[in-house]
Amino acid sequence: MKRVDKAPCVELMVRPQCGSCHRVAEQIKPVVEEAGARLSILNVEDDIQLNMEYGDRVPVVVIEGEEFACWEVDNDELAQALLSIHSPGASVDRT
Repeated sequence: MKRVDKAPCVELMVRPQCGSCHRVAEQIKPVVEEAGARLSILNVEDDIQLNMEYGDRVPVVVIEGEEFACWEVDNDELAQALLSIHSPGASVDRT
């Protein structure tokens, strides 16, 4: 993850009829808020480029332009990733 000085941007790629998308949105909202980040929920059906890139592979979490997770999100890993953006010495181990 790259380091930024402003509030990190978390994007959640979704489709309107995707039950998992709604679940993940509700799951990550408190984590994103606690980290002081901004959450944007984007419907891939509204943008041909997003639709081509993500298609049916939603929900997808993107942090500062980098894909972080697809389908399932671990809240602890998400919190650590958001923290590492503001803390240059922090590491993200997603193995």
